Amino acid sequence: MNERLRTDVLVLGGGTAGVMAAIAAAEEGADVVLVERDSALGGVGVRAGIQNYYYGLTGGIQNRLDQSTRSLQKHWESKASGLLPEAKSAAIGRLIERLGIHVVYEATVAEMIMEGRTVKGAVVESERDAIRIEARVTVDATGDGDAADLAGASYTLGREWDGCQHAYSLIPRFVDENNVVRNINYDVGWLDVTDPVDVSRAYRVGRRVVWRAGATPETAHYFVAGPQLGVREGRRIVGDYVLRQDDLLLDRRFDDVVMRCFAHLENHAYDYANESDLAQIWIGVLGQWKFLFGGDVPYRCLIPLGIEGLLIGCRALSQDHDCGNLFRMQRDMQKLGEVSGVAAAMCVRTNALPRRLDVKALQRTLTARGVLRESDLTRESAPWLTFSGGTPEDRQRVVRNGASPEDIREIIRYLGTDEEPAALWWLWQFGEASAAPLLEAMRDAEGGRLRGIAFALGLLKREESVPYLASSFRNGEADKPNELDRTMERWQSALVLLRRMGSDCVFDDVLARIRCERKCTTLLLYLHYLIAVSGRLADARKAGARAAAQAVLADAELGDDYALHGSGVSIPAAADTRSIKWSLDATAAYLLEVAGGDGRGLLERYARDERGYVRTAAGILLERLKRAKRGG
Repeated sequence: MNERLRTDVLVLGGGTAGVMAAIAAAEEGADVVLVERDSALGGVGVRAGIQNYYYGLTGGIQNRLDQSTRSLQKHWESKASGLLPEAKSAAIGRLIERLGIHVVYEATVAEMIMEGRTVKGAVVESERDAIRIEARVTVDATGDGDAADLAGASYTLGREWDGCQHAYSLIPRFVDENNVVRNINYDVGWLDVTDPVDVSRAYRVGRRVVWRAGATPETAHYFVAGPQLGVREGRRIVGDYVLRQDDLLLDRRFDDVVMRCFAHLENHAYDYANESDLAQIWIGVLGQWKFLFGGDVPYRCLIPLGIEGLLIGCRALSQDHDCGNLFRMQRDMQKLGEVSGVAAAMCVRTNALPRRLDVKALQRTLTARGVLRESDLTRESAPWLTFSGGTPEDRQRVVRNGASPEDIREIIRYLGTDEEPAALWWLWQFGEASAAPLLEAMRDAEGGRLRGIAFALGLLKREESVPYLASSFRNGEADKPNELDRTMERWQSALVLLRRMGSDCVFDDVLARIRCERKCTTLLLYLHYLIAVSGRLADARKAGARAAAQAVLADAELGDDYALHGSGVSIPAAADTRSIKWSLDATAAYLLEVAGGDGRGLLERYARDERGYVRTAAGILLERLKRAKRGG
């Protein structure tokens, strides 16, 4: 180790958030060292070619940087949809140089310098040597929480059922007939970002399928693909507070708010049976995939639980999987980076550990920089989902005073109308207070209103809903709240609610349907329902579940119909792209075990699969079976 550096603030990662962290810390008077594994700064907006913003909120450094980028594009006489990555890279470079930030390129964090549970810097490795960098405060802007992980922080990864992470992209760019630089943003498949072998596989696959939907080098004139993967999810470090999607939906206020985020629950999945109950209800049952919302981000989400001297300044901050599908947009990540950089510099200036920083002083600085607005610190909570003609005061009153019986009865009147999704959401939030008014309304209800009441009671897991939900399922009620492709038909929604309740009332119906079903996403709904109810059934009925699982496992062609976001069926359904045969098999094998059969052998084979995300899924399911066996 030939080189040693000392600095006030060490920023590990020079991507979307990291460059903003370094710039902000330097602007606030700190000496800054910025370490980047790549040969250029800027992250997905520069290296992955994602040149268009998608929601998120403006404010802070990014406003100035975007203006500089546009000025360079104009000077270069370059036209682009969004911000030309090469111009953004140049604008970043000029600002970094002007501020005197010491950048170490092509170096990867290998070890954290620790004193007990306090981070004192990091050892990074380059092609030539290792560099020891001692810092008063360190910012993890690696995107995947690499530094926090090395420091011993706890984390979660992927969704709860199988650990699968958000799909990735490898984006080609081209010049259109009007000489405008554009990109094509589509999903390629899945990967485990913590597994370098799987990341390497993902690059190979992405480059192999870049020519798609009939495109060839002769018909589609790409001038670059990537060169960096567009990764949307990695580790989520467990912090002093874990931000959840319902925090945003209900617009919960936090005294330590340091920024706000804004988008929709932009989960690219279609296999929603594998997602959380909240995602299935919000997107599938209520049809709210495109609904825009956001809210406060508390400072505590940047502080790793049990670790001192470290701030999380990237998408690896403390949030759950559902929240992370919204709070990941470039604009919001750029603001998050700025927050972490300002906080780090203030810690240096006041000789405080990040956990002990004066948050009120931080908020004042962030307000002066345009990251926060004065109103962000004083406004009342105003949940997002409303009814036609509703006002912010209506929302604020319910949060402030709670729902009155008359409020609940008024909301029940929306059931069976176009505003039923909002009514279902609110009745679910009010919990058992909704039950008695719903049961009263059920007595003389009919048609769509009766079904809406049954769905509301189903969300509350009330047995009175079961006959109506079963009827909706058996009748195959195919209407939907809207025509979004992720919104479930009513019979599918009814099955989701019955699964959550653990009701076996349609067990035999599902067994009859599963043998003739070909659509992989519907098969997953059936399999998860059978998993939820089979464990409590008599052995004779479990045999039917085992037979259903074996039928799925025996059909080698199932799973090839899965559609990736932005790709449809244009990418071949190879094992390493869009086929989810692995997911069907793993879920069916798990059902076999629950129903008294032997699915462990198949899961163990998948635990040795060449695809890292498949190995992860199999390992999680095997561990869950082990825990269930110990508990039994």
